[in-house]
Amino acid sequence: MSCFIFCFMLPGCVRLQQLKTTVTAIFTREEESNNAVKVVDEFFSAMIEKNYTKAYEHIYNDKNQTLEDFEKELGSITDIVSVEINWVEVKNNIAVVGIDLIDTYDGEEKIYKDLKVSLVKDTDQKWKINFWD
Repeated sequence: MSCFIFCFMLPGCVRLQQLKTTVTAIFTREEESNNAVKVVDEFFSAMIEKNYTKAYEHIYNDKNQTLEDFEKELGSITDIVSVEINWVEVKNNIAVVGIDLIDTYDGEEKIYKDLKVSLVKDTDQKWKINFWD
């Protein structure tokens, strides 16, 4: 009889472990999504404030680009007025965040819908914006 009870309980233990694994994965994905969104939000907030040093901290830099290189790239960028984050997708160490962006150029506001911001994890497992790709 005890063998029967053991055989009956074993599948329940496996199901409990599967449930735990599923719940843990959901919370981990949500946390990773939130972290990626936070990086994008902080980056564009710094860009709006023209704090390029702070924005540069959120850039993935595998090509040894300097802050000066980053600032030169920004010379051709217009003034960002606002950014709205719409969605996020995370797969392993890559994330894509969908945004709407409003900027000004020659006194006119332009709206860019559904731009995609690509992020990767650096060696410290922190999300960074893939700016130079």
